[in-house]
Amino acid sequence: MNGRVTWSLGGDAQVLTVQGDVLSLRSSRAFPPGAPAAGTLAGESPIALTLKVAGSRREDDGRFVVRGRLVSPTVALRAALASLPSA
Repeated sequence: MNGRVTWSLGGDAQVLTVQGDVLSLRSSRAFPPGAPAAGTLAGESPIALTLKVAGSRREDDGRFVVRGRLVSPTVALRAALASLPSA
């Protein structure tokens, strides 16, 4: 598991931190606060995930740090996130 997420609406992200149900990701796109951000966590068996976005912050390189809470995470998603080096 490498922490790469592909967004359903286009773009990608890399998981930076996992704190319980709250994720921070470095993303190619921003999402407005309160919006659902749906995507797929890459891996041998890709796993769907959805965040309720708390906010997005633009970085100097043009990418965004997106912070949000997992919505209805599965056991498989929790296990995959727990196995990430940044977790």
